[in-house]
Amino acid sequence: MEDDVSDLAMKCRQVPLGEAVRALLLAACTAVTGCQVVDLGDGVSPSGRASATAISNSTYGGGPVVVSMLLPTDASMRTKAVDIADGARLALDDLGAGQLRINFHAVDPRTDDSVNVVRAAAASGTKLIIGPATNEEVVRIMAGAPVPRPPVLALVPNNSSGGVHIWPLYGDAVDSALEGVGVAIAAKQKNIVVVHEAGFSPENLIRLREGIRTKGGTTVGFVPYPPSGENLRASFASSAAVFSKANVIVLLGGGEAIGQVIDLFAAGEFGKSITTGIATSLLPKEIYKRPSAQGLMVAIPSTANVNVISGRFKARFGREPSYDAAIGYDAVAVAAGLVRSGGPDAITVNALTSAQGFRAATGLFRFQPDGRIDRRMIVHRIDNGSLEIIQEEGDGF
Repeated sequence: MEDDVSDLAMKCRQVPLGEAVRALLLAACTAVTGCQVVDLGDGVSPSGRASATAISNSTYGGGPVVVSMLLPTDASMRTKAVDIADGARLALDDLGAGQLRINFHAVDPRTDDSVNVVRAAAASGTKLIIGPATNEEVVRIMAGAPVPRPPVLALVPNNSSGGVHIWPLYGDAVDSALEGVGVAIAAKQKNIVVVHEAGFSPENLIRLREGIRTKGGTTVGFVPYPPSGENLRASFASSAAVFSKANVIVLLGGGEAIGQVIDLFAAGEFGKSITTGIATSLLPKEIYKRPSAQGLMVAIPSTANVNVISGRFKARFGREPSYDAAIGYDAVAVAAGLVRSGGPDAITVNALTSAQGFRAATGLFRFQPDGRIDRRMIVHRIDNGSLEIIQEEGDGF
C-alpha cells in the first residue's frame, strides 16, 4: 500500500480535483480486496478511543509551505481535536512530498487565541489556516483578522457564519435535507413542507428554502414543533392547511421528539397528501428500527473512501479513523494537491473555489464563493431498519 501511495500521489496534475488525492483515495480503494465501509454515522463521533497525543503547539514536517492548524484545548472537543491532528499528520506523510509543514496551535475557544494566531500566520507567510473549531472563533477572526490573510478552512458545520475567504469543512442537516429534496423533485414531487424544531436557526431555514427553490421545488410552509415533544398534535393541527398543500415533508431534528413526530405522520393524522418523507443526518440510528421510519429518505456523508486511509491510520495511531480524522486528512490533502500541481503559491482563493471541487476521503465537496461548503452525500432509504442506497453522491457537481 505504501508503494501505491507514493506512485499515485505523483499523478497529481489537475488543480481543481487534486488528482493526487483522488488517485490515492479512489484507485487505491479499487485495488484493496474487500473494502468495508467504516461505520461513522453522521461523522461527528470518533470510533475507538482517542490517542494519547496531547494538543499543544508543535510543528510537523519540514517543507517550505506552511499550513497552520488551530485546534481547541476545550476538554469537550479534545477527542475531535486529536483525531483531526492525527488525520492531518497522516495526510502530510502520504501526500506532502517534502513540500508542506504543519504548525499546530492549541487555542482556547473562549479567548482571542485564534485571532492572534491568524494575524501572526498572515504576517509570517502561512499559506492556509485550518480551524478554528467553533463558530464563535470564526466570528472573532472575521472581525479581528480581516483580509488580507491566508484562506481559512474552519472545522465547523456549514452555516451562515462564514466570512470572506473563510469556509466550513463539515456539511450539516440542511445539506442532508437538500440531497433528499433533489431526489424527490426529480420524481416530480415538488411541493415541500418543512417540519423543524422550534429554535432551529432562521438563517439555515432560509438556506433550505433557497436550496429547494434552486432545485426546482416550492416550500409551501415551515411548521415548528416543541423539542420537548409536548402538545405535538396541537402544534400540527394548527398547520393542517399547510400540510394539505404538500406531497413531500422534510423532517429536521435529531432530539427526543423527532421519533414522535415521525410516528404521527406515519399514522396519517396529518398530511394525507404527503407521499415522500425526508429525514436528515441528524436522525438517531435507533429511529431507523421504528416501523414508522421505514421508507424515509436519509442522506449522509460518504465514508467509503475513508477505508483507503484506514489501514495506515490504524497502524500508526492504534485506532480506526473517525470522520473527524478524515476531515483533518482531507484539509491537508487539498493543500498538498494544490501545491504539487501548481507550486508553493498555488493555495489561492480561486483554486479553492473551483467549480469542479475536490474528491477525497470525505467524498465530493467544493468551496463556494459565498463562504459555504457544498458537500455531496449519499441518499438512502430506510428499509427494514437499515439504510439502502438509492442515489450515490455522483461524479461531480
